[in-house]
Amino acid sequence: MITYRRFLLDQFLEEAVSLMSGVVLDVGGQKVGKRGQFRPPLESVDSWVYLNSDPKTDPDHCCSAQNIPLENGSIDTVVCCEVMEYLEAPEQVMLEIFRVLKPNGTALITVPFLNPIHGDYWADRQRWTLLGHQELCHRSGFTKVNIQEMGSLGGVLWDLFHVSLGYGCQNSQSIRNRVLRKLLHLSTPFFKWMDQYCSVQRKYITTGYFIELHK
Repeated sequence: MITYRRFLLDQFLEEAVSLMSGVVLDVGGQKVGKRGQFRPPLESVDSWVYLNSDPKTDPDHCCSAQNIPLENGSIDTVVCCEVMEYLEAPEQVMLEIFRVLKPNGTALITVPFLNPIHGDYWADRQRWTLLGHQELCHRSGFTKVNIQEMGSLGGVLWDLFHVSLGYGCQNSQSIRNRVLRKLLHLSTPFFKWMDQYCSVQRKYITTGYFIELHK
């Protein structure tokens, strides 16, 4: 498991496969160098199109999501995972997602909340609460908004420990830290149990949000 949040992300995406149909635009997705276990359901969609500003990921559209080079109403489904926190102009990107979606199209967006600053800290800009996301979605034109919390206390703690023993530590490859990381991974079932036990606290303590939008 790379991070607990990645485990949750894979889980939520698998559960949302039935919402992915037609032409899918993956904003920020990576055609090569994928992370996690989730893989696009290519057998049940017409096409899966990648948009990314990093040419190393071999995107179909190498550009910023602030100006998506597609026609109005040309996309059935938009998937945008762990991207919003990096954006300088998230409202512009949300407006672009709304623009390219067909009527009744679906957008699936994931964003972190109580989650460590990413390893590429120089680009990780922001976090929002549930209310902040609701307001952003409505301002962008979406009226059908469903937001789910992703995990609770167990997930938050696991990722904090993981980062504190990894890229957040000055000497992550020391014997001590390697042993502690091994112990953390061995104790993952306990943190999963804690996550379930504390699930009623997700409103206040959560790793982030899974946002389902319908145009």
